[in-house]
Amino acid sequence: MSANPQLAAKNFYWQPNVKTIILVVVCTPFLMALGMWQLSRAEEKRVIESRFQYNQQASPMQATDLYEKGDWQYRPAWLRGTLDPAKRVFLDNRVRHNRAGYEILEVLTLPNDDHRVLVNRGWFPAPLDRNKLPTPPSVHETIQLRGFLYRNLPGGYVLDDGITKPEQWPVRLGWISVERASELFNMRFHTYQLRLDRDSAAALETGWPTVAVQPHKHTAYAVQWFTMAFVLLVMGVFASSNLGSCIKTFFRRRPHD
Repeated sequence: MSANPQLAAKNFYWQPNVKTIILVVVCTPFLMALGMWQLSRAEEKRVIESRFQYNQQASPMQATDLYEKGDWQYRPAWLRGTLDPAKRVFLDNRVRHNRAGYEILEVLTLPNDDHRVLVNRGWFPAPLDRNKLPTPPSVHETIQLRGFLYRNLPGGYVLDDGITKPEQWPVRLGWISVERASELFNMRFHTYQLRLDRDSAAALETGWPTVAVQPHKHTAYAVQWFTMAFVLLVMGVFASSNLGSCIKTFFRRRPHD
């Protein structure tokens, strides 16, 4: 008479596969750490989006408000002054519509204020000749600008252009911040730059994503890393035991007498 499959399935034994165990021990913590990191990134992006929604609903700031202390990231602002097209910053490697281009930044001088504002006018396509810079339209008169305040977020990729002091203007840069602008222009700047709205005077092609990667994508990446860790553990168990045979025996039909 044949043995009871359920009893046979209980005959589990462990026979460690050294190479597999080493692989599991080394890789599993790494995969779990990647998953936890993606979850933390998802939470960071949710905080940024919440911050954006909250500050976007506030009333627009004026020039005199820029001296006040507070969290003004993404806060609307209406500033009146004069742009300086003679000293432009061409922020390099900004691709839109599958075409290379630049973000154009200029200095805004405010009336009766010794601090300038760095203004991002938006994106402009680059010519085919890499050695030539484009010529976006200039604005010389005093104008009212509308946009939102922005400071560079921590982290992210920074393209080192090696420039400490421009030899000539305009200048092509790999990255820009208010702090770096103070050094390049040898001027004092307010702590936030102004990114123009689409319908603002002097605006080129504007519109910036709040976050480059949405929170749900980070969560999906975390699930992938955790799944890989789980699969690796299961593979380690199968490679170091007779669990596979036990499962097959358990589900095998009992033969007829």
